[in-house]
Amino acid sequence: MTAPNLLGRQMAAAQSGDEEAYRQLLETVTPMLIRYTQRYLSSPDAAEDVVQEILLSLHRVRHTYDPERPFEPWLYSIARSRVVDHLRRQRRISAVEVMLQVLPESTAETEMTADGAREVLERLPPTQREALTLLKIEGLSLAEAARRAGVSVSALKVRAHRAYKVLKKALSGD
Repeated sequence: MTAPNLLGRQMAAAQSGDEEAYRQLLETVTPMLIRYTQRYLSSPDAAEDVVQEILLSLHRVRHTYDPERPFEPWLYSIARSRVVDHLRRQRRISAVEVMLQVLPESTAETEMTADGAREVLERLPPTQREALTLLKIEGLSLAEAARRAGVSVSALKVRAHRAYKVLKKALSGD
């Protein structure tokens, strides 16, 4: 752990245009951020990618740091946000991967291409497509998805159920 006052002073100097202080600050916080992200992400590559996102965010919002307040909580709040963003993106990707695993094996009658899946999704009524997107692609909870769609949880469940029926029928080749 580094001296918190040192990091805060380096950031304050960086805010004043001291490039050397900024370089030293980034060199100091980068290993801290790598350790932090590796606790939450299974892949070292993903951890490094997220650290880069954190450093970019730090650079973009460096003017918001208040030198009267501790630096590390400010830094880790940025880091936490970027880790959560990464995990949300992964959850959305996972949801799409799960949907794709449901596709039937290729046969002459039931071959479903990505274009075919997209076509089925586009044929869904907008409310059903929205329910499916919010729940399965964006990975929102029922309550969050219902709030975003501006409907009750029950109404959203009905829309999603109807969308699932259409998809199941399309995937089974009926």
